[in-house]
Amino acid sequence: MPVSYTRHVQRTLREPVAYTSAGTRRATVLIRPGAPDTGIRFVRWDPPGGVQTLPVRIEYVGTDGANATLQSPGGAEVRGVGPVLVGLAACGIDNAEIALDGDEAVLPPGGGAALVDALERAGAEEQARPLRVIKIERSLTVADGARSAILRPSTVPHAAISLEAADGSGRRRWLAVGLGEEMLRELIRSLAGDAKQSAGSESLRRMLLECVGYLVAAGAPIVGHFLAQNPDHELMRNLVRALAGQQGSWSLVTVSAPST
Repeated sequence: MPVSYTRHVQRTLREPVAYTSAGTRRATVLIRPGAPDTGIRFVRWDPPGGVQTLPVRIEYVGTDGANATLQSPGGAEVRGVGPVLVGLAACGIDNAEIALDGDEAVLPPGGGAALVDALERAGAEEQARPLRVIKIERSLTVADGARSAILRPSTVPHAAISLEAADGSGRRRWLAVGLGEEMLRELIRSLAGDAKQSAGSESLRRMLLECVGYLVAAGAPIVGHFLAQNPDHELMRNLVRALAGQQGSWSLVTVSAPST
């Protein structure tokens, strides 16, 4: 069956977005519009050997670190790319270049909600190229004891996660949402206290967004059903990297324009 998505053409930023992070080590980030079909790319301008470009693709997903990390074959890396990628996905940005002067993809003061606000002010621009998404064709599962993560076929992006209560009672808390761009923006803003209604407990929402950060690191929107129990960073890295080794479980498809 054809996939269902909220739009069918690629988009980039209308205007660049620049900010400097807070904290003891101040880092500068510049997010610039990208050409069609180039995807999201991180560009480090600080390495001694010269500028390093790391495209957001499955094969560049690193093997360690908190949150998603990109590592190039040459050894360059950018840590913590998940929150920035989620912000771009929430605003429907498919092509962009993220230039930074360090090895960490920092957020602006105010966190993910501030990034979404800045991206919305910059605006999105449609590009004359069809949108391509990763369509899950058959179930893909990774597990580690009580932790598991699954991608299943679905015609729309959807997610459900559960976390076991920390008190050892065996109780579980669930959060199930559609992974459309509007919902992602709502989840991000809910963690800043700006949501009109709760999308679940704070820990569930934070964990879901961390998981989405890994899914976005695959390089294209994933259309499928994501299901996870007690996910952690290692589990999510294994899930995304499993996509590279099981290409029959997914396909890169073009989203069809709505019929008139």
